Amino acid sequence: MLMVKKLSFKYPERSIFSQWEHSFRPGVTWIKGRNGSGKSTLLKILSGALKPASGDIELQGVNISTEPLEYRQQLFYCGPGPIVFDHLTPFEFFGFMRHLYPNYQVEDLKQHIEGFDLNPFRDVQLKNLSSGAQRKVWLAFALAAGTKATLLDEPFNALDSSSTEYLRSALSQCSKNVSRLWIVASHQNLGEEILLAETLTIS
Repeated sequence: MLMVKKLSFKYPERSIFSQWEHSFRPGVTWIKGRNGSGKSTLLKILSGALKPASGDIELQGVNISTEPLEYRQQLFYCGPGPIVFDHLTPFEFFGFMRHLYPNYQVEDLKQHIEGFDLNPFRDVQLKNLSSGAQRKVWLAFALAAGTKATLLDEPFNALDSSSTEYLRSALSQCSKNVSRLWIVASHQNLGEEILLAETLTIS
């Protein structure tokens, strides 16, 4: 479980969260909300990329403030922007990430490489791939990282129709795994086949 208590965060121009609380359960939670409502901000805070003004965040009893390294090792964050380490090829990227996340699922990664049709790009540097292909590389590892929590921010961005359907199918399988939790911020419907732990609307 990922628990958020009394979270407060604001940008110079406005407050986003004030004493906000929520407990995320295993399975898939779909975060909805209008543009600017704070969906991406929340995922960045949960990942440790943004520091809140106040509040307490714990993942499986590990506190983000007092045990930051152990907390981050239990969580994988896939943001909405460009992929990191774009000088690598996809398979060099996977090799690098495997050292950071030693509990990654080998067979799952192979499955997602096939599902996203990434083999044709194995020797091409990420910076020379389209934004959609880069997205698929990042998602393939995110889905296989083996962490207790995985955060996906607008994961359908730049995906073609076949990859969109594959991602929905993969998330459907994730929703059946009660040992992990997945938080997906998306303006797109995740699909009726996904067994949602929860739909959370941020206003």
